[in-house]
Amino acid sequence: MKLHHLITLVGIFATTATAQKVAPTQDAPNTKDYPGMPRYEGSTIVLQSSQKYGELGLQIGGLSSPGSTDPKEVRKVEGRTHRSTYLLLNLTAGKRSTLEIARNYEQAFKEVGFTSIWSGGQSEIRNGPPKQYYGIPELDHQMLTTGVKDRRYFCMEKGGLYAAIFIAARSWEHVMIAKSEVNPWKQDVTIPQESVLIQVDYVDTRPMEEKMVHLSAAEMQKSISSSGKVAIYGILFDFNKADIKPESASTLTEMASLLKAEPNLKVLVVGHTDNVGTFEFNEDLSKRRAKAVVAELASKYGIDAARLTPLGAAFMAPVTTNSTEEGRALNRRVELVAR
Repeated sequence: MKLHHLITLVGIFATTATAQKVAPTQDAPNTKDYPGMPRYEGSTIVLQSSQKYGELGLQIGGLSSPGSTDPKEVRKVEGRTHRSTYLLLNLTAGKRSTLEIARNYEQAFKEVGFTSIWSGGQSEIRNGPPKQYYGIPELDHQMLTTGVKDRRYFCMEKGGLYAAIFIAARSWEHVMIAKSEVNPWKQDVTIPQESVLIQVDYVDTRPMEEKMVHLSAAEMQKSISSSGKVAIYGILFDFNKADIKPESASTLTEMASLLKAEPNLKVLVVGHTDNVGTFEFNEDLSKRRAKAVVAELASKYGIDAARLTPLGAAFMAPVTTNSTEEGRALNRRVELVAR
């Protein structure tokens, strides 16, 4: 195995044999491995980015047609994202092939509990999963898409943590210029020909700390009395699913208490989503979620389903912008509207 959890490297730059060009031999400033995850022996981090909440498209099938660069099937996952781009100089005797590196990574990930979703080589991925499927900041997109060969890709999953690994060798050298905003060294850095780049993406879809306010039955009643509706954020669902999570129980209990205390109250149960994905998909998803809430209140809390009308609004009625993580979180909600 060539993957190590901790690597000690000497020096920051190496001078290539062909000219006075420097290539990094030590991790870029202020970068580090994703916690608990291995790296390939001798590789160094050249770029790194992360988001509190983002989206990644996992390629889970071959190409849509023999001449296309688009995947036949993409699975989108969202959550906390982390991207590291590693460099293996690969300039001395005993060069490592991209296939060997990919197999080592796959084995190392399996050893820490990941299971395989899909893998492909040069003919199945072309330029790798296309740029438009990534929400994680690319930083230096051309380094991994222009002038590369021997591409390999695989994605894996472990209990809601997803990993996607894209590996390619440089066909010609690539220069990160000093004035580039993404160059962490702020001097010209050369990624040599025949060196190997390894881009590792992680998306943690596991629930983040819940920061929404959980309303009591009295607070729900007050909002309905004053505005005719109440926005509820304590009903939680898995990404792109309508299954209610167990941690929603306290909010459902308060909703049931409200409806029992107001026996003449009939409501629309309206599901709302953010604008990630098509309107048609979100309309269906929001209605399925509303129906799930109605079914839960009727079957587990004894509320007459005739008093509850499920509707799906998709993203037609946002309460704020969908351009930020915080805005999208506020737009994902269930509303009770008096009728």
